Amino acid sequence: MQVGDLVELSAAGSKAKQNEMVWGLWGMIMKVREHGNHPYSIEWFKANGKTHKCPMARYEIKKLRGKK
Repeated sequence: MQVGDLVELSAAGSKAKQNEMVWGLWGMIMKVREHGNHPYSIEWFKANGKTHKCPMARYEIKKLRGKK
C-alpha cells in the first residue's frame, strides 16, 4: 500500500477493540514509515466532516472497495 490509497478496517482490524473509533469509516494513507509496528499513518474521515489520525499496522487495513 502507498500514500494516497483509500482504506477501511480489515476483519482483523475490526476485531481489535483499540480500533473502535474508526469502525465503519474510510481513511487515506498519509504517510508510510520504513520501520515500526504501525508504519501506516491513516487519516480517518467521519460523516460529520471531522477527521481522526491514527497509526495502523498492515494487517489492520485493506483497500477500500465500493459497494456492489
